Amino acid sequence: MANDKDPRYARTEAAIRSAFLELVRDAPVASVTASSVCRKAGISRNAFYLHHSGVAALYVAMVDELLADVREACLAFAGRVSASGDVNEGFMSLVLAALARHEGLLRALLPSDDGAIAKRLADGMADAYVEASLVLSGQGDSLENRLRCTFSTWALMGFMQRWLSLTDRPIPEMLPNLEEFHAGVLADAMRYLTGSDDL
Repeated sequence: MANDKDPRYARTEAAIRSAFLELVRDAPVASVTASSVCRKAGISRNAFYLHHSGVAALYVAMVDELLADVREACLAFAGRVSASGDVNEGFMSLVLAALARHEGLLRALLPSDDGAIAKRLADGMADAYVEASLVLSGQGDSLENRLRCTFSTWALMGFMQRWLSLTDRPIPEMLPNLEEFHAGVLADAMRYLTGSDDL
């Protein structure tokens, strides 16, 4: 079993991820092979397979880490609002900060996406929104709740996909534009998610 606390392990993992991101900027994920990642990273196939069972597993691990980060941001927001009662706690800035920590992955994957990656991300983000909404409003896991959360995440995904393809500015800088263009959607979503009528 590999020791993921070993600095050599961490360096190899960083090299694998960097090579993968460079490769998917130029080709679809499905065409990236373990051999091409190894060549780009300057490592052996054995070293790669100590880290991941294949390229698909590497991809899934990276996307799952992004989604776990978004989920953590959503639940942190829910916890802060539950504790303070202040619904103006900056939900979208927390979500964008989580996405920004994975900006390299998003910039590599989304521009050439055929919709599959955006769907996986939006579905995972919608689940995180639903989980946070259940903490905030206690309304239960209804169809309406899921639809609102899904709508909000697809609005964000579409906006972010365009942002990344049209500019090299970092993700957090899109917040003012996102809030301006989606003010009504964000306010309605926050009103629903928190069960508050006074927003």
